[in-house]
Amino acid sequence: MRFYTGTMKQGYFLLTVLLVCVGIYSCKKYTDAPATNDPRLNNPYCNDPKAVNYNWGFPGKEDNSVCFYPTDLFQGVYELHDSVFFKTTGFFISADTITLTIVRNSSTKMSVAGFCAAGGTLTMSAGTNFMATVDSLVGDSTTIRGQYFCIGGDTVSGTFTKDRINDSIIYVSLQVAADTGVTTNHIGTAKLKYRK
Repeated sequence: MRFYTGTMKQGYFLLTVLLVCVGIYSCKKYTDAPATNDPRLNNPYCNDPKAVNYNWGFPGKEDNSVCFYPTDLFQGVYELHDSVFFKTTGFFISADTITLTIVRNSSTKMSVAGFCAAGGTLTMSAGTNFMATVDSLVGDSTTIRGQYFCIGGDTVSGTFTKDRINDSIIYVSLQVAADTGVTTNHIGTAKLKYRK
């Protein structure tokens, strides 16, 4: 029995020594492998969250000179083929071709001229989702939110959507509420003539 206990103690001692050695070896500091050159890391990418192309091309080298912003997508002179429909019935009323001039005011704000013969502009807010929305300047006092449009009591609201594949096309969808109570939908496609 004593012999068995002694062998057992020796076994425990050897196991303890083995575990201590393994523990000491496993605590050895890790050393990184030498770096390799990856050609993708030289690719410039935009690192500004306000830009449309934020993080496009990541990983790479941060270079905010390649950034473009929401209103950069829209600015230019366009030829709009506009079709007008009654909102209530969907009946076609008229069609017209209009030259629109879109001017960038800031990275998210823009002005659109050309809808009204007497002049005047629409102010719009553009987002990183390739869409611009007519700013609501009138408030809740009218039947349609938006801003005054051409003739005194008319208001307009709606969106411009930039085509993601063909960057020379904008889809226009506006609602005009006349002071007479009639609401019309203006649906059309604007094609870029030239950039300003």
